[in-house]
Amino acid sequence: MAIASLTLLCAPIQNGWAQPASFPTAPEIVAPPTHQNGAEPLSPNETHPNAKRLASQVALAVTTYSAGETTGQIAARLDFAGAAAQQLAATFHVPGAWSQGRIIYPQLGGLGTGAASVMVVVEQLVGTQEGIQVFIRTLDIRLALAGGVWRFSDLASIGGTLITDPAAPSPQALAVLNDPRIEMPDSARWDILSGAISPDLLSVMSRLAQRTPFGVVTLSQGHPFEVFGTDRQSDHTRGRAVDIYRLGDTLVIDGRAEGSMIHQTVQWLYDQPEIRQIGSPWALDAVGGKSFTDRLHQDHLHIAVAR
Repeated sequence: MAIASLTLLCAPIQNGWAQPASFPTAPEIVAPPTHQNGAEPLSPNETHPNAKRLASQVALAVTTYSAGETTGQIAARLDFAGAAAQQLAATFHVPGAWSQGRIIYPQLGGLGTGAASVMVVVEQLVGTQEGIQVFIRTLDIRLALAGGVWRFSDLASIGGTLITDPAAPSPQALAVLNDPRIEMPDSARWDILSGAISPDLLSVMSRLAQRTPFGVVTLSQGHPFEVFGTDRQSDHTRGRAVDIYRLGDTLVIDGRAEGSMIHQTVQWLYDQPEIRQIGSPWALDAVGGKSFTDRLHQDHLHIAVAR
């Protein structure tokens, strides 16, 4: 199981949202918009609701427990995990604390024959004697299809860990980190603070925010390292791609009609000079062009820039 232990480090909660200790001068984490009430009920337009529902249940199971519960007690509830239950239970456990998970959005990260990656953006509130801490991270949850039923296979990524001493962010990085119109999980913020994200991609994100607010599922951490089902490294883990699940208050999965605001935004993105590739519900050019669609890219926009 490709997971790491979790270290919690966060400043006291402010106005209902925690200020990560890694960038004290940046604004607070922007609260998710009001339409995000978790994965249940999923949009009726979702193409793989059973996979998304299971992955969301897994994410909630590992981030929700009572004060005083041991990892053994948590593991006893993780019947979906089999022999890996004890290790999985320890991943997000803070001794003596309570924890509450909330699903923001489960996005497809890969689809193969009998296998899937679902990248679940989950908020975890942890209550300790010092106060409440919050992290929003992207989990890469792997599923396997057996007898027509999706089953948990692996937690491939916990979405990174807090950066406690980042280098001074670039102007492009600061512009994205400080923009309240860009909703991002902490996993994506840590990617930016690490210096691993292309300045061109950050510039595109800033210009897109001037056009419409949007929600990010992943930049690098929390995304499969390779393009799912291949041996090719993903543009995400090279720091050159972002996945976006909503524009304004409209989920991509709900805005797939031609002429919609999301369709018009994809056309705008296509004309941006830095962009090498756009995956979306539409293919704007011929096979081999920079705009493509497939069954995976119905619930998000994949935006990649050139090297």
